[in-house]
Amino acid sequence: MDNGGVRTQGSAQVAARWGERLTYGLTSCRLSGVRKGAIMRRHAVTERQLDEAEAARRCLHTTDDTVQQALRRRRREGEIVSPMPGLFIRCTTWEKLTPTERMCHLVRGLAQIHPDWVFGGVAAACILGLWIDYRTVNEALRSGKVDVMCTMRNGKGDSRHVRRIRSDAGSCMRVDGVKVTAPEQTAVDCARMLPFDAAMQVVCCVLHNGAELASIIGCAAHNGEIGKAERAVFKYASPLVENGGEAKALARFIQCGFAVPQMQVVFVDPQTGRTYRVDFLWLTNDGRIIVVELDGLVKYTDPQMTKGRTLGGIIDDERERVEGLKRAGVHTVVRIRMEDLNNTAMLQRKLLNAGVPVRR
Repeated sequence: MDNGGVRTQGSAQVAARWGERLTYGLTSCRLSGVRKGAIMRRHAVTERQLDEAEAARRCLHTTDDTVQQALRRRRREGEIVSPMPGLFIRCTTWEKLTPTERMCHLVRGLAQIHPDWVFGGVAAACILGLWIDYRTVNEALRSGKVDVMCTMRNGKGDSRHVRRIRSDAGSCMRVDGVKVTAPEQTAVDCARMLPFDAAMQVVCCVLHNGAELASIIGCAAHNGEIGKAERAVFKYASPLVENGGEAKALARFIQCGFAVPQMQVVFVDPQTGRTYRVDFLWLTNDGRIIVVELDGLVKYTDPQMTKGRTLGGIIDDERERVEGLKRAGVHTVVRIRMEDLNNTAMLQRKLLNAGVPVRR
């Protein structure tokens, strides 16, 4: 149609054109709905797999390429953590875990990928529930490596995420579906690889749980000469320490040059008949008895230890404990805290001032 030189289309032509556009729009909407449905199904599968891994206390390893892509995208968006290639866990879950729990989740996830691996060192200590402080575990996590056993004859070397421990000694065991070195072998490996205080925690725990020192030393000797670091740990480790804090304290006393203390000695208050067991005790050359007690926040916060007492009641009980010990013959009671163990110079001054004897 010509309207004053302006060409216009007839109603039939306009309707036809708008009809084409309307049809295209509806098709686009239908395609978007299909795509949205696929995304929702993919999201549901991803969430289900993450839930299953979380319930099993491990990081997720999936063989579904679509789920892997979704997990990588969510990692870039900050929703997912990938502590090692191929392993994923929700950020909210990861942030709530202690360092030991993070290591266990990591190792259980790796065991899904490599069911034949035998984990050792710090990884085995965490899975076995041995005493090991968070600082040591955090350092292992930051290194991005886990310890895996191999035989002396196996030529495999270390890789970006695996540190090989070569050994022909010791047996392995399965814990929570994960193969780990037996406690004795774990103690040997930690004594060789970890700093003295951390190694003392692991070895003391293994001894405390019933292992014989001779079997640990035999396991170490099976692989060749026992190194200086291992000999020091085996010399001073004791089954008498009752927790990781006490094991670390014992290690600090040794490092500061003090004489090896007696441990878990029991005193009876002659006035009340109450018994008190002390953490560490030294007897000086002039006959004085010096006791060191390790205090932790758990003593004041754990309901199993507070037994319904208020903070004031706990302090009163501690004061009565000191008086009872003195009536039983103790001359000096020194109380130290876990944070004191991280300041060696201050700890040394405190114990020297109290008269704790040094090691010859």
